[in-house]
Amino acid sequence: MKTSGSLYASIASALLVTACFVSAACSQDWQALNPSGVQEYSFNGISGAAEGTVYAVGSGGIIWRLQNGSWAQMPSGTTANLNGVWCSPEGSAYAVGNGGTILRMKGGSWEAMPSGTAANLMGIYGSPDGGVCIVGNGGTILRLQGGGWMSMPSGTSANLTAVWGCSCTGVYAVGNGGTILRLKGDSWAAMQSGTKAHLKGIWGTAATGVFAVGNGGTILRLHGKTWSPMAVGPGANFCALWSSADAGIFAVGDGGTILSLQDGTWVAMNTGTTANINAIRGGPEGSVFAAGDKAFILRLIDTQPAQ
Repeated sequence: MKTSGSLYASIASALLVTACFVSAACSQDWQALNPSGVQEYSFNGISGAAEGTVYAVGSGGIIWRLQNGSWAQMPSGTTANLNGVWCSPEGSAYAVGNGGTILRMKGGSWEAMPSGTAANLMGIYGSPDGGVCIVGNGGTILRLQGGGWMSMPSGTSANLTAVWGCSCTGVYAVGNGGTILRLKGDSWAAMQSGTKAHLKGIWGTAATGVFAVGNGGTILRLHGKTWSPMAVGPGANFCALWSSADAGIFAVGDGGTILSLQDGTWVAMNTGTTANINAIRGGPEGSVFAAGDKAFILRLIDTQPAQ
């Protein structure tokens, strides 16, 4: 991985490309950070922590950190593709990747943790009460317990791609072939999704409800215990989604796709890129970041309504 001074200089002087979301009042813009010299990498996960810190992880073990307003690359100690990252509000952070890779932020640097598996690990999420869960290929589910990772029976051999949960709705995992699992007590149970599409993202809040996204323009919404499709028309393969009561609901995917849910309808946003967008997550102080291929990062900013 590149760690030269020229890389840091290119990050500091990166071009900001602004794309405006056109609606009745143009109130949200995406700003794209396109640092030169690292276009061969792809970002697969992004997450924000406390005090303005954001981590982006991706192919070849790349990790970038936003701190004090500047981006810099961090040594990860691995060349494995990293597929997901999670940060707690208190600042602890974990990254997961291929070949059972788990990294933990400790003392300002990343260190490897034994996972007990060689499966590719695809997604990670932690709850406010301190529980952290990882999902991966072959139905792999790991839970952080006593400082180590414990395997949990999932009841499926499907590749699992994402996990999310909260005390208000429960904990869910999604994966290939329309797989959706829900954690009940200490065991996972399958739910009927009504689709065979590969599902790649899941997120929700008490206010917005729970959504899942996947290939072929698939977007599902949970009503009670039933998943129902939402109309978006033929579209991109969706890779992830994120929501908050304040910022709204966003789904991201191939070809630079970002959709925003507006009054029950999914509306396309102009991102200024045709590169695949692989991840989206809220950051500190209400910020929203998306990341994807060609090592780009997008940030959502609020602007004054059009006059």
